[in-house]
Amino acid sequence: MWVRRVRTAGLRRGASRTVPRTARGTRERGEVNILAAGMVPALIIAIGLVVDGGGRLQAEDEAEYAADQAARAAAQQIRIDRAQMGLPPEVDPARATQAAADTLAALGVQGGVTAVNGAAVSVGTQVTYETTFLTLIGISSLSVTADAEARAVRGIGQEEP
Repeated sequence: MWVRRVRTAGLRRGASRTVPRTARGTRERGEVNILAAGMVPALIIAIGLVVDGGGRLQAEDEAEYAADQAARAAAQQIRIDRAQMGLPPEVDPARATQAAADTLAALGVQGGVTAVNGAAVSVGTQVTYETTFLTLIGISSLSVTADAEARAVRGIGQEEP
C-alpha cells in the first residue's frame, strides 16, 4: 500500500502524518499473487492425499487382519470323523464357511471363504474407506481387498503336504 506524507497545520515544523493512499480518493486495484493462487489447490490436494492415503492404508490393514482371522477360524473346522481315525486333517467346507462368516461379521467386514481344498482354506475380504478430502475431486470412497490362506495341521512342524 502506497503512503504519502502530508504536512498539516498544528504540527511542529518538519513533522508530518501518514495518510493511506485510499484516503486520497484513489481506487486500489486488487491483485492475487499467481503463486498463492496455484499453491492453495495444490496444498489441499497434498493434504487430501496424506489424509485419505493414510485412511486407505488403514483400511487395507483392516482387510488383511480380518482375512487372516477368518481363515484361521475356518481352518480349525476339521472333519472330526477323519481326525478320530488318525487321518491327516481335512477341513469341513460347510463349517469352515460358517466360521469365516461369523468372524467377518464380528469384525464388520465383507467377505467369505473363496476355496476349501483339503486342509487349506482361502478367505477374501473387502473394506471400503469413505474419503474426506478426495471427495472435492470426485473420489468419494476407496475399496481395498485382501486374501488369506490357512492350513489345518496335526502339530507344529508336522504339516501334511
